[in-house]
Amino acid sequence: METRASMIIQSHLSDALIEMTPNGWDPMQVQERLRFVKYLVHMFPDTNQKIDVDVVYEQFKLGDK
Repeated sequence: METRASMIIQSHLSDALIEMTPNGWDPMQVQERLRFVKYLVHMFPDTNQKIDVDVVYEQFKLGDK
């Protein structure tokens, strides 16, 4: 399913904020989300563009190795 890049960015930033709370602190997950957001902003400067997040995330992970 395709979703606007802006929605995916907002979702990951919100999740990162939640994961940074004292009860949910997971620094590795926060770092991964923030790196993915940076990747999305770089790859899709037009954040209204619809993308398949699963496909894009797989590309992100392949480039991360």
